[in-house]
Amino acid sequence: MTKITLQQEWKYDGLKTIKLENLMAPMVIEANDEDSVILEGELNLKKQEEYFELKDYMTENYEEGTLKLDFDEIGNLDHKVKNSQIRLKVPAGVLLKIEIENMPLGLSGLKNDLHIESENAPISVRNCDGDKHLESENGPLRIHNSAGNLFADLENGPISAEDISGESIHIESENGPIKVRLASYQKVDIESENGLIYYETQPVEGGDFKFKTENGIVHLVLPLAFCFSLHAESERGNLKSKLDAEVVKKDGTFKIENIYDGEEITKISIETENGLIKLSSDGHINLDFIRSGFNQLKEAYQNAKTSEEKTKVVEMANKVIASLQKAADSINEEKIKEKVSAAISKLKELSESFDFDETKTMVLGKLEDLGTEIYDGVQDGLKNVKAEFNELKHEHLNTDSIKDYVMKVVNSPLIKPYLSAEKKKMEKEEIAERSRLKILDMLESGKISSEEAEKLLKAIGKE
Repeated sequence: MTKITLQQEWKYDGLKTIKLENLMAPMVIEANDEDSVILEGELNLKKQEEYFELKDYMTENYEEGTLKLDFDEIGNLDHKVKNSQIRLKVPAGVLLKIEIENMPLGLSGLKNDLHIESENAPISVRNCDGDKHLESENGPLRIHNSAGNLFADLENGPISAEDISGESIHIESENGPIKVRLASYQKVDIESENGLIYYETQPVEGGDFKFKTENGIVHLVLPLAFCFSLHAESERGNLKSKLDAEVVKKDGTFKIENIYDGEEITKISIETENGLIKLSSDGHINLDFIRSGFNQLKEAYQNAKTSEEKTKVVEMANKVIASLQKAADSINEEKIKEKVSAAISKLKELSESFDFDETKTMVLGKLEDLGTEIYDGVQDGLKNVKAEFNELKHEHLNTDSIKDYVMKVVNSPLIKPYLSAEKKKMEKEEIAERSRLKILDMLESGKISSEEAEKLLKAIGKE
């Protein structure tokens, strides 16, 4: 086996676009703080070659602000060796246009707009800021902690995204599942033929959400105290909601409104033919959202220089304060609630009395202290809620597993020796029916979710 080390650098004035086609080896693209493009990597060949030149398998061309790099297939490459990899470092602000077939692609820490077309290759995007246009036939897409508008077009491959934000998100899929968590977008347009659609939104105001599917399930997860108006249509499917808001149903149309004065309404539209619609709440104010709001607030304070910018800071602070107050209201323990509310009041006073003459360091120091105090208080409140729930579950079921409880009753060995085959069957049906009622009672009282209830009912044959 021969190991080839790659090392090359390109630097062009006025570089605007990098066009890349890769058939050679798995590739990783990272940020370069300088204005050059750097190629590094290792290739492992199956057989030793006396003469190997990268230029025989790679072509480069620069013209009118566009650098074109083509990496051709190497027949002698040992694909079993995992450390064969091409690493490319690119400067910020340059448009990346990439075409791949089967070679995995990973992008990390970039501040670039992306246009990627793939056949079967898996694509991973982490910590990248910039608009993303992604097309894939069968390869999976994975996006994490990234900002910018997102357009994704898939056939059969799955897409999974977490902690993403921007102005708009548009996803189309034929059969692949779509799962999006901790998303913050004003405009949402997601469509699938047969695949699952799961979308969990952060608190946003004045949003426009549209979901459409033929046969797939649509599961929408909303924050606590979310201001929205929902209109859903399903020809033969059904809607199941765990939200407090009332569901109005008429001729296959479902309507729900959850309106709060002073907040912009997010309009939600869901359309299905045969698919089930599920609505649920995340059960708490997301801590990452609180942290993100404080980070934005700190940046706004730091950059504010004019009276207009000061006004924007106060407006942003009021939005953050409103979200924090919802978090405080969800805490049951009075001492923790008082502590968080007191810190929120101090934050409000700080934003209203913000003075340019006061040093930025002092203001940011106060903001940092209040942020830590509020974050830790909300976190303690959520821990207490979880502890109370676990204690309640154990008290009522005498077990930490609801499924174990149901199966324990259904399959109890104590009664089996005393029953004939027919009586066994009848007894099992009676136990199953009692278990069904127990499950529905726990669902109604909020001790289990609708998903858990469905699994348990299926397990005892009482769907």
